Amino acid sequence: MDTTQNPLFRSTGTITREELETLYGPLLRGEVVIKFAEHKNFAAAREEFKTWNQHEIIQTDNLIIQNNRLSPQSHKSWEEYIAFTFLKGLIIEYEEARLEKIRVRMEDPLEQQKAAELLKIRHSGKLPHIDLAGTDFTVDWRLRQMRETEQPWKNISFDDFEMDDYGDKYLCFFNTQTHELYMPPEDLMQLPENVVVLEIPNELDLDPIAVSREYGSDLSELLREYPITENLAAKVSPLSETGLPAIIENNIRQQQSTSTERPKRGR
Repeated sequence: MDTTQNPLFRSTGTITREELETLYGPLLRGEVVIKFAEHKNFAAAREEFKTWNQHEIIQTDNLIIQNNRLSPQSHKSWEEYIAFTFLKGLIIEYEEARLEKIRVRMEDPLEQQKAAELLKIRHSGKLPHIDLAGTDFTVDWRLRQMRETEQPWKNISFDDFEMDDYGDKYLCFFNTQTHELYMPPEDLMQLPENVVVLEIPNELDLDPIAVSREYGSDLSELLREYPITENLAAKVSPLSETGLPAIIENNIRQQQSTSTERPKRGR
Protein backbone atom coordinates (compact mmCIF):
# COMPACT_ATOMS: atom_id res chain seq x y z
CA MET A 1 0.00 0.00 0.00
CA ASP A 2 1.28 3.47 -0.90
CA THR A 3 -0.57 6.25 0.91
CA THR A 4 1.44 8.87 -0.95
CA GLN A 5 -0.35 7.97 -4.20
CA ASN A 6 -3.87 8.15 -2.78
CA PRO A 7 -5.53 11.51 -3.61
CA LEU A 8 -7.52 11.28 -0.36
CA PHE A 9 -4.26 11.59 1.55
CA ARG A 10 -2.83 14.62 -0.23
CA SER A 11 -1.71 17.27 2.25
CA THR A 12 -3.63 20.52 1.96
CA GLY A 13 -3.38 21.61 5.61
CA THR A 14 -0.48 23.24 7.42
CA ILE A 15 -1.56 22.95 11.06
CA THR A 16 1.31 22.57 13.52
CA ARG A 17 1.74 20.50 16.67
CA GLU A 18 1.44 23.65 18.80
CA GLU A 19 -1.79 24.64 17.06
CA LEU A 20 -3.23 21.18 17.61
CA GLU A 21 -2.52 21.36 21.34
CA THR A 22 -4.03 24.84 21.48
CA LEU A 23 -7.23 23.41 19.97
CA TYR A 24 -7.40 20.10 21.83
CA GLY A 25 -5.07 20.37 24.80
CA PRO A 26 -2.34 17.78 25.53
CA LEU A 27 -2.52 14.89 23.06
CA LEU A 28 -1.33 11.31 23.24
CA ARG A 29 1.11 10.21 20.55
CA GLY A 30 -1.57 8.30 18.66
CA GLU A 31 -3.95 11.24 18.85
CA VAL A 32 -1.36 13.55 17.29
CA VAL A 33 -1.24 11.45 14.12
CA ILE A 34 -5.03 11.31 13.91
CA LYS A 35 -5.50 15.05 14.47
CA PHE A 36 -2.84 15.96 11.92
CA ALA A 37 -4.63 13.73 9.40
CA GLU A 38 -8.06 15.15 10.29
CA HIS A 39 -6.71 18.61 9.49
CA LYS A 40 -5.29 17.35 6.17
CA ASN A 41 -1.65 17.68 7.19
CA PHE A 42 -0.86 14.12 6.17
CA ALA A 43 2.84 14.88 5.74
CA ALA A 44 3.15 15.87 9.41
CA ALA A 45 1.06 12.85 10.44
CA ARG A 46 3.43 10.56 8.53
CA GLU A 47 6.50 12.11 10.17
CA GLU A 48 4.95 11.71 13.62
CA PHE A 49 4.14 8.07 12.85
CA LYS A 50 7.82 7.44 12.00
CA THR A 51 8.72 8.13 15.64
CA TRP A 52 6.59 5.23 16.88
CA ASN A 53 8.18 1.97 17.95
CA GLN A 54 6.93 -1.49 16.98
CA HIS A 55 4.99 -1.95 20.21
CA GLU A 56 3.02 1.26 19.65
CA ILE A 57 2.23 0.29 16.08
CA ILE A 58 1.01 -3.19 16.99
CA GLN A 59 -1.03 -1.89 19.92
CA THR A 60 -2.66 0.80 17.76
CA ASP A 61 -3.45 -1.68 15.00
CA ASN A 62 -5.14 -3.98 17.53
CA LEU A 63 -7.23 -1.09 18.86
CA ILE A 64 -8.29 -0.08 15.35
CA ILE A 65 -9.47 -3.62 14.63
CA GLN A 66 -11.10 -4.23 18.01
CA ASN A 67 -13.02 -0.95 17.92
CA ASN A 68 -14.02 -1.32 14.27
CA ARG A 69 -12.44 2.04 13.47
CA LEU A 70 -12.29 1.29 9.73
CA SER A 71 -16.08 1.52 9.41
CA PRO A 72 -17.49 4.94 8.39
CA GLN A 73 -20.37 4.40 10.82
CA SER A 74 -17.98 4.32 13.79
CA HIS A 75 -16.84 7.91 13.30
CA LYS A 76 -18.33 11.29 14.08
CA SER A 77 -17.15 12.86 10.83
CA TRP A 78 -15.83 12.02 7.39
CA GLU A 79 -12.52 13.66 8.32
CA GLU A 80 -12.10 11.35 11.30
CA TYR A 81 -12.84 8.29 9.16
CA ILE A 82 -10.27 9.37 6.56
CA ALA A 83 -7.73 9.96 9.34
CA PHE A 84 -8.11 6.43 10.70
CA THR A 85 -8.01 4.99 7.19
CA PHE A 86 -4.75 6.87 6.62
CA LEU A 87 -3.32 5.58 9.90
CA LYS A 88 -4.20 2.01 8.94
CA GLY A 89 -2.46 2.61 5.61
CA LEU A 90 0.70 3.72 7.44
CA ILE A 91 0.57 0.58 9.58
CA ILE A 92 0.23 -1.63 6.49
CA GLU A 93 3.20 0.14 4.87
CA TYR A 94 5.26 -0.39 8.02
CA GLU A 95 4.45 -4.10 8.10
CA GLU A 96 5.19 -4.52 4.40
CA ALA A 97 8.57 -2.79 4.82
CA ARG A 98 9.38 -4.91 7.89
CA LEU A 99 8.61 -8.16 6.05
CA GLU A 100 10.61 -7.00 3.04
CA LYS A 101 13.65 -6.37 5.24
CA ILE A 102 13.33 -9.89 6.63
CA ARG A 103 12.99 -11.33 3.12
CA VAL A 104 16.07 -9.49 1.85
CA ARG A 105 18.10 -10.55 4.88
CA MET A 106 17.04 -14.18 4.56
CA GLU A 107 17.82 -14.29 0.83
CA ASP A 108 21.18 -12.51 1.00
CA PRO A 109 23.96 -15.17 0.87
CA LEU A 110 26.36 -12.99 2.86
CA GLU A 111 23.73 -12.32 5.54
CA GLN A 112 22.90 -16.03 5.68
CA GLN A 113 26.58 -16.92 6.07
CA LYS A 114 27.05 -14.33 8.79
CA ALA A 115 23.91 -15.50 10.60
CA ALA A 116 25.08 -19.12 10.42
CA GLU A 117 28.48 -18.18 11.85
CA LEU A 118 26.92 -16.22 14.73
CA LEU A 119 24.55 -19.10 15.47
CA LYS A 120 27.44 -21.58 15.49
CA ILE A 121 29.40 -19.39 17.90
CA ARG A 122 26.38 -19.04 20.19
CA HIS A 123 25.70 -22.80 20.13
CA SER A 124 29.31 -23.39 21.13
CA GLY A 125 28.48 -21.80 24.48
CA LYS A 126 29.79 -18.29 23.94
CA LEU A 127 27.45 -15.81 25.60
CA PRO A 128 26.52 -12.45 24.03
CA HIS A 129 28.39 -9.30 24.98
CA ILE A 130 27.05 -5.77 25.26
CA ASP A 131 28.70 -2.38 25.59
CA LEU A 132 27.38 -0.42 28.58
CA ALA A 133 28.67 3.14 28.24
CA GLY A 134 32.11 1.95 27.14
CA THR A 135 32.43 -1.13 29.38
CA ASP A 136 32.04 -4.66 28.05
CA PHE A 137 29.51 -6.86 29.85
CA THR A 138 28.63 -10.51 29.29
CA VAL A 139 24.91 -11.23 29.02
CA ASP A 140 23.72 -14.32 30.91
CA TRP A 141 19.97 -14.43 30.47
CA ARG A 142 19.71 -17.87 32.14
CA LEU A 143 20.95 -16.33 35.40
CA ARG A 144 19.20 -13.00 34.67
CA GLN A 145 22.39 -11.01 35.00
CA MET A 146 25.07 -9.13 33.10
CA ARG A 147 28.64 -9.57 34.32
CA GLU A 148 31.48 -7.15 33.69
CA THR A 149 33.61 -9.21 31.33
CA GLU A 150 37.01 -8.26 32.80
CA GLN A 151 35.74 -8.40 36.39
CA PRO A 152 33.02 -11.09 36.35
CA TRP A 153 32.46 -10.91 40.10
CA LYS A 154 30.82 -7.55 39.42
CA ASN A 155 27.37 -8.17 38.01
CA ILE A 156 24.06 -6.43 37.41
CA SER A 157 20.75 -8.22 37.86
CA PHE A 158 17.94 -7.83 35.35
CA ASP A 159 15.60 -7.71 38.36
CA ASP A 160 17.03 -4.28 39.20
CA PHE A 161 16.09 -2.75 35.85
CA GLU A 162 12.96 -0.79 35.04
CA MET A 163 11.07 -1.36 31.81
CA ASP A 164 10.15 1.44 29.44
CA ASP A 165 6.49 2.31 28.93
CA TYR A 166 6.15 -0.22 26.12
CA GLY A 167 8.01 -3.15 27.64
CA ASP A 168 10.57 -3.05 24.83
CA LYS A 169 13.69 -1.84 26.65
CA TYR A 170 15.33 -2.05 30.06
CA LEU A 171 16.18 1.27 31.70
CA CYS A 172 18.63 2.13 34.47
CA PHE A 173 20.91 4.81 35.90
CA PHE A 174 24.52 3.68 35.46
CA ASN A 175 27.71 4.96 37.04
CA THR A 176 30.35 5.00 34.32
CA GLN A 177 33.20 4.99 36.89
CA THR A 178 32.10 2.22 39.26
CA HIS A 179 30.17 0.30 36.57
CA GLU A 180 27.29 -0.13 38.99
CA LEU A 181 23.64 0.88 38.96
CA TYR A 182 22.80 4.18 40.61
CA MET A 183 19.68 4.70 42.71
CA PRO A 184 18.88 8.42 43.13
CA PRO A 185 17.83 9.38 46.68
CA GLU A 186 14.52 11.12 47.26
CA ASP A 187 16.28 14.23 48.60
CA LEU A 188 18.56 14.61 45.57
CA MET A 189 19.84 18.20 45.33
CA GLN A 190 22.19 18.03 42.34
CA LEU A 191 22.88 15.76 39.41
CA PRO A 192 25.51 13.15 40.30
CA GLU A 193 28.73 13.01 38.33
CA ASN A 194 29.60 10.08 36.06
CA VAL A 195 25.99 8.84 35.94
CA VAL A 196 24.04 8.31 32.71
CA VAL A 197 20.84 6.63 31.64
CA LEU A 198 21.11 3.34 29.79
CA GLU A 199 18.49 1.94 27.45
CA ILE A 200 19.20 -1.78 27.08
CA PRO A 201 17.58 -4.08 24.49
CA ASN A 202 15.20 -6.68 25.87
CA GLU A 203 16.09 -10.37 26.07
CA LEU A 204 14.78 -11.18 22.58
CA ASP A 205 17.32 -8.80 21.08
CA LEU A 206 20.05 -9.64 23.60
CA ASP A 207 19.94 -13.42 23.34
CA PRO A 208 17.19 -15.04 21.23
CA ILE A 209 18.88 -18.42 21.67
CA ALA A 210 18.50 -18.35 25.46
CA VAL A 211 14.89 -17.18 25.14
CA SER A 212 14.12 -19.98 22.69
CA ARG A 213 15.57 -22.55 25.07
CA GLU A 214 13.68 -21.17 28.05
CA TYR A 215 10.27 -21.01 26.44
CA GLY A 216 10.59 -23.82 23.91
CA SER A 217 10.01 -21.43 21.01
CA ASP A 218 10.69 -22.35 17.41
CA LEU A 219 14.25 -21.08 16.95
CA SER A 220 14.12 -20.55 13.19
CA GLU A 221 10.93 -18.49 13.47
CA LEU A 222 12.33 -16.49 16.38
CA LEU A 223 15.54 -15.71 14.50
CA ARG A 224 13.54 -14.38 11.56
CA GLU A 225 12.19 -11.63 13.81
CA TYR A 226 15.15 -11.34 16.18
CA PRO A 227 18.42 -12.22 14.44
CA ILE A 228 21.55 -12.56 16.54
CA THR A 229 23.25 -9.17 16.80
CA GLU A 230 27.03 -9.21 16.72
CA ASN A 231 27.70 -5.82 18.31
CA LEU A 232 25.22 -5.04 21.04
CA ALA A 233 25.33 -1.66 22.77
CA ALA A 234 23.08 0.17 25.20
CA LYS A 235 21.79 3.60 24.21
CA VAL A 236 23.36 6.21 26.49
CA SER A 237 21.53 9.42 27.45
CA PRO A 238 22.49 12.25 29.84
CA LEU A 239 20.61 12.82 33.09
CA SER A 240 19.41 16.16 31.74
CA GLU A 241 16.99 14.23 29.53
CA THR A 242 15.34 12.52 32.51
CA GLY A 243 12.96 13.67 35.21
CA LEU A 244 15.79 14.17 37.71
CA PRO A 245 16.30 17.92 37.03
CA ALA A 246 12.63 18.53 37.85
CA ILE A 247 12.95 16.49 41.06
CA ILE A 248 16.04 18.46 42.08
CA GLU A 249 14.30 21.76 41.34
CA ASN A 250 11.35 20.72 43.48
CA ASN A 251 13.63 19.59 46.33
CA ILE A 252 15.49 22.89 46.28
CA ARG A 253 12.23 24.81 46.26
CA GLN A 254 10.94 22.82 49.23
CA GLN A 255 14.18 23.36 51.14
CA GLN A 256 14.06 27.10 50.52
CA SER A 257 10.41 27.19 51.56
CA THR A 258 11.16 25.33 54.79
CA SER A 259 14.06 27.68 55.58
CA THR A 260 11.88 30.73 55.01
CA GLU A 261 9.02 29.44 57.15
CA ARG A 262 11.20 28.32 60.09
CA PRO A 263 10.58 30.81 62.97
CA LYS A 264 13.57 32.73 64.29
CA ARG A 265 14.52 32.17 67.90
CA GLY A 266 14.92 35.16 70.20
CA ARG A 267 17.79 35.66 72.59
